[in-house]
Amino acid sequence: MKSAYLMSIMFLCGCTGDKATFDHTGDVTVINGELCAGTKDAEPGDVFTQYAIYPVHETNPRRHYVTWPAWKQCLPNGNYRSGETWAAEYILMKPGGALRRYLVEFIVP
Repeated sequence: MKSAYLMSIMFLCGCTGDKATFDHTGDVTVINGELCAGTKDAEPGDVFTQYAIYPVHETNPRRHYVTWPAWKQCLPNGNYRSGETWAAEYILMKPGGALRRYLVEFIVP
């Protein structure tokens, strides 16, 4: 019984092997005084399929599953606190279905 309980906890919690490999560096810019996380690599027809923006100390960030145009777009802006380090991770899907995983860390001025 004890081993079944431990295995259940592992499935609920996940493990470090579950984490995606981010093979591209994302972009963060300031547009009209607002932080904009996205990617300059996006082209017409590309879509964001998943994103998470969180303080880097967050151990279990909330992931959002979406289908949003990525070309010349920013991910939703959070309530960033000045001086904190944040991370933005997101997945971009090309029209043919290829996925690109992006990660960028930034400090809010």
